[in-house]
Amino acid sequence: MKLYIPTCTLNFNNIFSTESISPKAFYQRREFGNKRFYPVEANSLDGVVLLYSKYPRYDVEDSELENYPMVIEIESDDYPSGIIKKQVSHSGVEVYVSASTIYLNPFHTKIYFDSYAERQGVLTKAAQSLENKFEKLYGANLVVKPQTKKGFFDNVKDLFSKNDSDEFEWDSSYLPTEIDADISNIEQDRKIDRIRGFVYCYLIGANMTVSSDVAELKSLARRMRNTLSAIVNSPTHTPSELQDESLTKDIKEFNRIYSSIDEDALYNANIIDMRLSRNPLKLEKQDVIALLESLDIYTEFCSKLHLRRVYDANDLWKCVEFYSPESYNTAVDTLNSVVRKIELRSISKGQKNEVKELVRIGNDGSVNVLDKTVKPEFYDSLLNSQIGNEYEAVKNENGIDEPLAIAYNGGKILQRILGDKWNESKWANYINALLSHLQESSAFDLYSIDNDVLNSFAAFCQKGDNIDRLSEYLVQCGFNNYRLAFGLYGATRGFASLPKTFTSTLINGDRDYYKSFVLNVYQQLFGVSISNAEFPTQSNSFEIRESSIGTTIMGNISKIETKPSKQTQVISAVSQALELEDAVQSPKAFMYIFDSFPNIKRTKAYKALESADFEHDTTQYTPEEFRSKIYRIIGKEALKGQKEKVDAAIELEAKRQDPKAFLYILDNFLKPSDLAYKRIAKLVDSNSSVIGVASSSTNDTAIQPTSRPILTDDRWIPVCANMIIDDKAKKRFIVDMEWFVDNHNEWYEDQKKGKQRGIYAGYDKSNEKVIERLRKYLENKLHPTNDKIMWLADIYRNIPIEKIVSYLQSIYVSR
Repeated sequence: MKLYIPTCTLNFNNIFSTESISPKAFYQRREFGNKRFYPVEANSLDGVVLLYSKYPRYDVEDSELENYPMVIEIESDDYPSGIIKKQVSHSGVEVYVSASTIYLNPFHTKIYFDSYAERQGVLTKAAQSLENKFEKLYGANLVVKPQTKKGFFDNVKDLFSKNDSDEFEWDSSYLPTEIDADISNIEQDRKIDRIRGFVYCYLIGANMTVSSDVAELKSLARRMRNTLSAIVNSPTHTPSELQDESLTKDIKEFNRIYSSIDEDALYNANIIDMRLSRNPLKLEKQDVIALLESLDIYTEFCSKLHLRRVYDANDLWKCVEFYSPESYNTAVDTLNSVVRKIELRSISKGQKNEVKELVRIGNDGSVNVLDKTVKPEFYDSLLNSQIGNEYEAVKNENGIDEPLAIAYNGGKILQRILGDKWNESKWANYINALLSHLQESSAFDLYSIDNDVLNSFAAFCQKGDNIDRLSEYLVQCGFNNYRLAFGLYGATRGFASLPKTFTSTLINGDRDYYKSFVLNVYQQLFGVSISNAEFPTQSNSFEIRESSIGTTIMGNISKIETKPSKQTQVISAVSQALELEDAVQSPKAFMYIFDSFPNIKRTKAYKALESADFEHDTTQYTPEEFRSKIYRIIGKEALKGQKEKVDAAIELEAKRQDPKAFLYILDNFLKPSDLAYKRIAKLVDSNSSVIGVASSSTNDTAIQPTSRPILTDDRWIPVCANMIIDDKAKKRFIVDMEWFVDNHNEWYEDQKKGKQRGIYAGYDKSNEKVIERLRKYLENKLHPTNDKIMWLADIYRNIPIEKIVSYLQSIYVSR
């Protein structure tokens, strides 16, 4: 049975940070996730969630905030018996309540909006939210259900019709006066959040596991980058004796490992081995090599074998010997690319782990690790202790910091397991050394004991306050097994705390794999098997691609087409045009643009492309190959008179978010004579200055990935500002970013106060830390502590924070 939960659009990010909706009173008391929840009159009771058997129509008071009705549809069969209870029937509508949190699933849940503009507004804010992990997965579940105004004859027809309407006009008479439901235990929600956090983190970590060689390669690359950065940023750009020795040693070790695992290096070694083994004198291979080297012809011998090019980390020295910012950036970017390629290849060779083979959740909410790579007793006990929040008692009783409390609690668990063996054990020495390190900052050797569980536990105690910090620390220390430390993080911090940048690889990755994962976890957690589980396909929801043009059009859809019944056609046309306009070297997009040129269809050039059916060519082209292919099809003679127009169409196809290219493509889906097309053309044209700038930020002025310090590279501020459509927000962003950068100096010149000490002076100025600090700075603007500056939050809601941060990470942070 389908049931409908009324809520509002301001709750969208909150709901999809946990993929659940709870009774209103839970949010202030649950101690995880977002504490603020906006009630609507149709669902205003404190202790329960109200559900209706028919679709409710209701109003949401929108005083200053942009807030609109939003209805969640669920399937009652997906929930344990007794969770949802019927209360009353009123005017053909059955009213149900749930005193427990309702956990959604992507197979049978739908989210309804009154208009496309409201739906797009929610998606725009969701894209900026780190907490909302599911907006992409649920894209096809977001449906527009416009309210149709009925006239007199419609109402008369309904009166005498035998068919019941599937919706109703809500009023306060539908609220139950007496609630027959036991208030749920909020502690159960806390436990579920931590269990889900553990399961997600453990599986993501398991799928990130690489070989020990690859882990060591990543660690060496990080160390070489740091050494190289220190050298080139020194006044003389020359290495100290210690730096020279360190870099030489690391390069030698990097090359040794790299040559043993890189496919091209292994191919070359095999070719050389085969050739040397076929020498007519039947000499040993090492003897042949020694002979060729003594004659100084070994290099020439290898060059004749047409070997593949293999990366050599000694190339890093070039940017020291011939220093320039460009040579440094090129050297480091190449290193990053090489390591990333090796890492991805290693991950792709491994099989994806099935959660049912790794984790078991008991009926009592306990967690057991089935993973054969883990010795379970200590890890299981530690996990369940963290899920149960036992370290909090240690923290409060002793008045100590959280990391120390976690380490102390873990030590007590291990001591209990070892019993009499504890005092003289190496494990006791390790835990005591960790406690001293956390309490007194004494030296600590992470690998003084060879035990994955203890090593991961120690790493978590040191860097477990943030998943990105923990992940970076594991790379720095050369971990190849991430599952244990990540699992502890999830069990401690919970699912709600995980940012979508971390969960995206699982949630937005392979659909069949994620489906299997969800069904298994849902069954283990709630004891319910979801039947007929299929992801919805995109239908009338028409997900609009993230772009300035799309946002501009969707924000004005009611002006472009006033009739809701016709908005579907317009949205479909815009969506398809945006998808093509955003494609890379697309033959179809090129043809749609080219055929819009005046009189072009009568030319030999166009007819040649049409005859070759170039529009339906699905080959993946580079820009050079794309141009060459078009030239070849047209031929030299036909190209002579039309080359300028052909080149113009190629250039338009290559652009992104270009108004002219978009309209040329759109006229293949909407007739230019249609009023909707004319209104779109006028709207896009009037906004072309904004859109044009945004387009240039992703093309002409785009910044290539670099290792330059973000604080000294001033190009990113205008580029990121061009991602902001609202002019007031754009201006504010530029001013605030200049302030943010200046405050990393020891002193800066304030326009009003004069010379001031920099707030961030002395802070870590690595690109990763600066961007992490910038994210917090921007997000804090959304939640002012002073009511007098709430206006600032309104401005910052128009800034795509997540998009900007992700862009900066892709440019300035090596992964």
